[in-house]
Amino acid sequence: MMASLLQSAFGFIVAVGLLVLFHELGHYFVARWCGVKVLRFSVGFGKVLASRRFGPDQTEWAWSAIPLGGYVKMLDEREGEVAMEDAARAFNRQSLAKRFAIVLAGPLANLALAVVLYTAIFASGVEGMRPVLEAPPPDSAARQADLLRGDEIKSVGGGKVQTWGDLRWRLLQASGQEHVVVLAERGGATVERSLSLAGIKREAWEGDFLNALGLLSFRPKLDPVIGKLQPGKPAERAGLALGDRIVAIDGVRMADWDAVATYINARPGAELRLS
Repeated sequence: MMASLLQSAFGFIVAVGLLVLFHELGHYFVARWCGVKVLRFSVGFGKVLASRRFGPDQTEWAWSAIPLGGYVKMLDEREGEVAMEDAARAFNRQSLAKRFAIVLAGPLANLALAVVLYTAIFASGVEGMRPVLEAPPPDSAARQADLLRGDEIKSVGGGKVQTWGDLRWRLLQASGQEHVVVLAERGGATVERSLSLAGIKREAWEGDFLNALGLLSFRPKLDPVIGKLQPGKPAERAGLALGDRIVAIDGVRMADWDAVATYINARPGAELRLS
């Protein structure tokens, strides 16, 4: 719990620090462009912990004690004496247009940063599970539409689908229709199917309507080989060992772990015979 809080606090400080850095850089570069002398660029407030001077004006670049902010200190006659040779470079001596540009530069820098970050996020692709189907249950709308295990839904009602979230949204949009056209990728080819929505009750659309339609997420077939045993549990007490393969339960052959789990879950508390 404490580690999570510290991680969140650290992330917050880093995020605020980056926003402040770009904000103040906006002020700094436009001030320099307008001919204003910049005395200090500080990340953070309070006592200066470390600093270094460089640049044409020997601007002090500082790291201060409180990292929740920052500032750019410009030459200004209202804050102290200014040498005659630098007076023309004081902030207060600049035209209204230049002062306005310097003040506006900070928010514009943050806006530009947001545009760049969102562009990078959208360009990096879509996160989410691909809508690849498990074998639809018998008598389901998906089975009647001849959708098969391994089909990947690409389009619903003409709308592009890339994730399970997209699929849910497209089907909700089509919820008032009797049927909707579904495009799926199967073995490298595209197949078109008509999915009936007529049998879905109103309350189902407010819940797990994908399951009601028979649109189940693909589950890889795993061999029913034991890879881990919990100490003291029934499987260990029954003499099962790591590496054992479950061939059948009560004489019923088990093709994969899904079949094993389904069979056992349907018989809670029962004594089972494994081979």
